[in-house]
Amino acid sequence: MYLRAGITTSCRSGDTRYTRLNLLGWAMLCPHAVELLWHGSTPLAQPGYPTADESRKLHSMVMGSVMSAVESLDARLLSVEREYQHTLGFTIGDARLCALSKADIVYTMNVGGRLFTLYVEVSSARINVAKPWQALLRAIALYYERRTPVGIAIVSPGKIMYKLLEDKDQDKVLERIRGGPGRRGPSPDLCSLCELQHYCPYRVI
Repeated sequence: MYLRAGITTSCRSGDTRYTRLNLLGWAMLCPHAVELLWHGSTPLAQPGYPTADESRKLHSMVMGSVMSAVESLDARLLSVEREYQHTLGFTIGDARLCALSKADIVYTMNVGGRLFTLYVEVSSARINVAKPWQALLRAIALYYERRTPVGIAIVSPGKIMYKLLEDKDQDKVLERIRGGPGRRGPSPDLCSLCELQHYCPYRVI
């Protein structure tokens, strides 16, 4: 992995626009959503959902199962952190967009004499279309903080996805943050799931 210009974990300058990383993950999918974030058109506060308490209980159960499984592996665990707080920022010219976030579980391991970071994202329901982008963003933040290889695992009750963070992942993220091709655009299926739907004038529902 190498460090890319335009990505930072230092986000305290006065002209920084802040958002939540989950929203930034949704913005990877739509040409309009990322513009809302660059222009500061979304609130930083986490919205509440009617089923939040029920989802939180299942989320905690899945996290407990994941932690038991990982800690039984034949690997030297140096530390484990739950809800690890971090920031990830992007710059275009003088503009800066920073995402605040928490990673569900972050392990630091000694693998073959080298430090390795394992980041586990837990979903209490089906893995939605934005979740892999959200996981990539958090993994990039961890890499820039630690400068060690980062493994990503997304775990839900019905599916597990995993990969090792690569240089091409940074390139894909930067391309989409800067307004490059590859995003679907508004559609009823995407907009009905998107966490930006209440703030977006381009939504199609």
